[in-house]
Amino acid sequence: RGGDKMAKALHSFDGTGRVRVPAARSGLGPPSCSSRGWTALGRHYGATRTCRRVPAPRTLALGSTENEEVGSLEERHERDEKLKAAVGDFPESVTVSVTSLPSRNLRELVASTHINAPANMVWDTLTSYETLHEFIPGLAVNECVERTERGATLLQIGEANTAVGFRFKAKVLLKIEEHVNGVNEGHKFRRETEEGRVRDITFDQLEGDFREYEGTWKILGGDLEESCKLVYMLRVKPQPWLPVSLVMMKVSQEVKVNLACVRMQAEAT
Repeated sequence: RGGDKMAKALHSFDGTGRVRVPAARSGLGPPSCSSRGWTALGRHYGATRTCRRVPAPRTLALGSTENEEVGSLEERHERDEKLKAAVGDFPESVTVSVTSLPSRNLRELVASTHINAPANMVWDTLTSYETLHEFIPGLAVNECVERTERGATLLQIGEANTAVGFRFKAKVLLKIEEHVNGVNEGHKFRRETEEGRVRDITFDQLEGDFREYEGTWKILGGDLEESCKLVYMLRVKPQPWLPVSLVMMKVSQEVKVNLACVRMQAEAT
């Protein structure tokens, strides 16, 4: 069954990091193109890529899908608004920093927050892959394609509205690896710390709408302690025609809410 689901997930990709979308079913053009909104956005940010006009004038269609979405757009919007209201001022406790790396348009984001729950509770929350969409907003699709002994393969489509009236959608097929004792020495996401035991849940894009997309959820603290620290690290490189500053601004905003929602879920368990 896992092999069939993996094959179905990979069938949506054309091997170039873009998603194949049968036009007869979706009504959209190639996902690497977009609406006339791209033209205005491109002029503003100095982009030169030109795309064919498609019949979805206010959607930046980074990815489209044949996979089952989590409810209708209206239902997802209502769910997300309830989650954001429920976390209250939790996002204010999340710190976020973004660093430019040597590779062009490659950015590293680091976010962290303290959680009033044992580390094992946070671990269980983050490894409940099949139910992530229930407490993390912005997931239009969340499918656990395959479970492994120490990880999983996840198919996710994230969506977010921007302040200028556009809606981003991005699709990723992620390889998840669980490191109960932290990643090995020399790993790009290893960080020395004096905050107790470290656990990592790393993710790496197998196929998707980004040039690069990888990172880790890092949980610092012991099971007998009443609280722990959660660190989220992400290295991301958007497609070259996307304004990286706009993408990272939106990602930073969403990450603060996401960590707050993980905190709320873990503390309520």
